[in-house]
Amino acid sequence: MNRFRPKLGLIAAILSVAITGGCTGFFVNPTLSSIAIGPQTQTITVNPKTTLQMSATGTFSDGSTQDLTGKVIWSSSDSTCATISSSGLVSPASGVTGICTATISASDGTISAATTTVTVTEGMPTSIQLIVVPTTNPAAGTALTFTAKALFPGSSTLQDITSSVTWIDSDQTNMPLTQGSGSTNISANAPAEQVTVQANFDNVSSNIVTITIQ
Repeated sequence: MNRFRPKLGLIAAILSVAITGGCTGFFVNPTLSSIAIGPQTQTITVNPKTTLQMSATGTFSDGSTQDLTGKVIWSSSDSTCATISSSGLVSPASGVTGICTATISASDGTISAATTTVTVTEGMPTSIQLIVVPTTNPAAGTALTFTAKALFPGSSTLQDITSSVTWIDSDQTNMPLTQGSGSTNISANAPAEQVTVQANFDNVSSNIVTITIQ
């Protein structure tokens, strides 16, 4: 019987190390490090009423991420402009005239709140102006930036809605434009051609810009 005692002692020692390790970090749950929310810098309207669904993503101490949309605490800096539900749905306030802006925040405990701005307009834009820099006659491989600015009822100031428009691009292969951004890089292999670009928001379309690739 004595010959088995060393083996039993070894097993006990291994179990002790495993238990001790578990208490000191082997099985510690990751903690929340930061929160990111989106989409960023959007525009919604009162009439017709448009809403915006926000999302919140948490990054944890082990590098993993998790959807926290229904778990964070949502808030609006100005409920007379826009409100937000516990599920992250932003709605315009019914009494808005002209244009207003509210800061939307998501928080969880002691983690710094993530924020973005939402612009609320009284109605559909009366016009949208689309411009491009640095040129409408670029060479292949050139970087371009499109900016869409809208005029809304109740305001004489053009509002930048670039991040909210839908792009109508005649050549997405050689000059791709994506939702939420007005930046693009023309493919270095793009042929000499003309590409037309237009911005659309709430069924209102901008002027057409023609890009002539050299």
